[in-house]
Amino acid sequence: MSTFVMSDKYPCFVNEIKKYGHCVISSDRIQIFPKPEQNHADMQLLPINDRFFILNECKSLSKKLHPEKLMFCSRKAGKKYPENILLNFLYLNNTLYGKISAIDNNLLSYCNSNNIKTVNINQGYARCSALIVNNNAVVTSDISIANTLKANGVEVLLISPGHIVLDGYDYGFIGGASGKINKDTIVFFGNLKNHPDYDKIENFCHEYGVSIKILCNNIPLTDVGGMVQIK
Repeated sequence: MSTFVMSDKYPCFVNEIKKYGHCVISSDRIQIFPKPEQNHADMQLLPINDRFFILNECKSLSKKLHPEKLMFCSRKAGKKYPENILLNFLYLNNTLYGKISAIDNNLLSYCNSNNIKTVNINQGYARCSALIVNNNAVVTSDISIANTLKANGVEVLLISPGHIVLDGYDYGFIGGASGKINKDTIVFFGNLKNHPDYDKIENFCHEYGVSIKILCNNIPLTDVGGMVQIK
């Protein structure tokens, strides 16, 4: 049994995760953020090795996590992009990908001190935009992420943008609409089958020995801010 942090705005998804025997901790509501992002776990918490980088604004969430593992941001998050993406980075194979000009200083210092390579990508929502199938395979609709990952030896499935609901925006991202509940299973929040690249996504995951599960298939595929495993 694992424990995940995720938004509680969609009880159907939370309940389905619990049916698999896992625990769910609600993410915080960051009121300074744009409303669609306020509960997104992938904006609030970033696990790297045995540390959890967390926004200073996560007052409630921080009390539910092991204090000795927490590393708070060096500054407060801001309302507007890119001040809201202090922790929105993709960590893969001892490399951190994202918009380096927006990174929190404590996160950058940790990477520099622990020989973690940092690679710039212009896409500020790098973590939201990528589904990690495993350490060598990623699904994304962002061409800049795809090109950079490929240049660093990662296999990438580039899918069509859109077709993912995120209230308040034209569309959401595949990373925020999915999550791994174990090393062999990815869950999708809503009906992935209505995505035009469903077959490609399913086949790509199966190539790497990962099965997919659709949660609440009566709901459109929805960006809920992903899920962050804490244990």
